[in-house]
Amino acid sequence: MSLGARNITQRITVETATPVVLDGDGYSMPFPLVITAVPSGGGTLLVERQTAQGGAWTAWPAGAVAAKTTQVMNIPSYALRFTAAVAAGIMEIAQ
Repeated sequence: MSLGARNITQRITVETATPVVLDGDGYSMPFPLVITAVPSGGGTLLVERQTAQGGAWTAWPAGAVAAKTTQVMNIPSYALRFTAAVAAGIMEIAQ
């Protein structure tokens, strides 16, 4: 999936054990981004960012969340990765 060079919102279902990567399609992702994690059924969602292609993944400040959590990412990133544990969840992205 890509968020590069667009001004959009996305709603993404994240299944357990199947991380979803959202990248900039060859660009840095536009920012700021409003990111909302909506876990369900006792599960958690983890949001991570990658500064450069092939770089290390860094968790967002909230860590793995078990309740609806919104944060603003106001730094350039190459990609975002969303991982659900125990139950699927929803990620909402707005720019």
